[in-house]
Order: sequence, then C-alpha cells, then structure tokens
Amino acid sequence: MSGQLLTARQVANELGVHVKTILAWVQRGELPAFRLPGGAIRFRATDLEAWLEERATPGRGAPTTTTGAARLSLSSVVPTTTTDEEA
Repeated sequence: MSGQLLTARQVANELGVHVKTILAWVQRGELPAFRLPGGAIRFRATDLEAWLEERATPGRGAPTTTTGAARLSLSSVVPTTTTDEEA
C-alpha cells in the first residue's frame, strides 16, 4: 500500500473546515474515506487530491486544463481569504 494516510482532523485543517464537516461529507458519501479495522476513519492523500481537482472552479485560480493537475499537492491547498458574500 502506498500513499500517505490522513486523519479527519488533518483533512479538516488542510481544507479549512471543521472536522464535523469532514465527517458529514464522509457519511453522505461525498468524500472518499475508509475505516481501519479498529473503526478509525482515514483518507488517502492521493484520493483527496483527485477529489479536490474534480471540484476545482475554473477562473478562480484553478487550472483550466488537466495538464499537470495530477501534481496538485494536498499540502499546497491554502484556504482563501474571501467569503461567499465577497465572491
């Protein structure tokens, strides 16, 4: 098995959302995750990168082509400083 495994808290910190939001997305099947034998939820960094890429909005700093998009790093995701009201 390859790839870094992340906790819900790590994912929440990277995406700038509350951990409860991450768990709700998992429960609704919107965010790829899996359970370890002990019941803990984990996320593959590569799955999250692909999930983010699928949801990128062109015109807001996202690449308009897929060339090089696979190299997106979850650690490079920086929460924006604008709010929905400002957008």
